Amino acid sequence: MPIAPPLRRRPLPFLAALALIVALLLIPAPGSLSVVATRWLASAGSGIAHVEVVSELGLMLLAAATIAAGLLAWFRHPERRARLGASAVGVVAAYAASEVAKFLFAQPRPCTRWPSQTECPPAGDWSLPSNHAALAFGAAVVIAVAVERAWLSWAVVALATLLAVGRVAQGVHYVHDVALGAAFGLVIPAAFAAAAVALRRARTREHERRDARDAPLP
Repeated sequence: MPIAPPLRRRPLPFLAALALIVALLLIPAPGSLSVVATRWLASAGSGIAHVEVVSELGLMLLAAATIAAGLLAWFRHPERRARLGASAVGVVAAYAASEVAKFLFAQPRPCTRWPSQTECPPAGDWSLPSNHAALAFGAAVVIAVAVERAWLSWAVVALATLLAVGRVAQGVHYVHDVALGAAFGLVIPAAFAAAAVALRRARTREHERRDARDAPLP
């Protein structure tokens, strides 16, 4: 039985998210698109009471959905276990990559430049990339691998995007911070899942070759 590559049948929300991420990271604009958008969102967020609840609640919802979807797929769809486990490990790898990138870029947070409604993290807690975005979009990949439903993929990508916007509205991240974090969260878990699928296919082909070689001649 052929193994469906992760996200092949439900790729549109993830391709749309990646296209937006590439645009935010690469398209130049006068005055820096990221800085202009960050100042606008942070200014809008300053008028919203408890704006930080958006990102924190969103991350908790995604975590709960990831656990529920993962357990459901693990027991009901054993054929998805390899790519499901690989994508979950990929989320851990995405978070680790995000932490390393923070240390390398050492970019101060926007709340050190402009006033924000929420408390600014201490010096040394760097801004680029966003760990919240990496975890949120990584969770979206895991849920999509587990459930394989287009409507749910759109829903979790929308929730992850709302979470990322909330981090900018708090004043604790630039737009390019959450864009890069989202890229880590999308690409790394999907790559891990794809590698698991490729490995399983290679093993299946090897077993088929062995069976063909060992089969008795007619």
